[in-house]
Amino acid sequence: MTPGSALACPNCKRVLETHAWHDATAGTCRRCNTDFEFIAFPALTARAAHVAAQAAGLDGDSVCYFHAQNRAESICEECGRLLCPVCVIAFAGKKMCPTCVAATRASEAANVVGYRTLFDGIALTVAGLPLLIWPVTLVTAPVALGVVIYGWNKPGSLVRRRTRVRLVIAAVLALLQIAGWATFFIFLWLR
Repeated sequence: MTPGSALACPNCKRVLETHAWHDATAGTCRRCNTDFEFIAFPALTARAAHVAAQAAGLDGDSVCYFHAQNRAESICEECGRLLCPVCVIAFAGKKMCPTCVAATRASEAANVVGYRTLFDGIALTVAGLPLLIWPVTLVTAPVALGVVIYGWNKPGSLVRRRTRVRLVIAAVLALLQIAGWATFFIFLWLR
């Protein structure tokens, strides 16, 4: 940071003027007499490197795929196009052309998970809905319990925070149904 750059006083928040700086890293606020130190990140004071392409002068010079007037100095590691220094992009540890960078970003965006199977909802539906048609619970209760066990450690919803409460409710319903059927069959067997 150079003296005279805009910086607010840490105490009174007033923008400090040039004469408030002792050097590039320290100063005193003239309004509240607060001494301060300033440590800048190197990127704050670094200047962007100016990249200039050289014109292709000889007939045998390779030219940039995107700029026919510039001499090629690199090759895209994805597609093999010749590139001038203006077109080379360091991306994902490779030298790439703008087209390949855009394609890579698009494919990365396509790989983002857009949905997840919500096993808690499936288990609760399989355990609760068949209660309306009670004979079906002979099959659905074990299925619901299996879904609870399978989905217990699976990731939850992307949109809202869901807890395992719904899985626990589905498991309790399924276990009650299984216990009811077991009691029914034991009662029939003992008769």
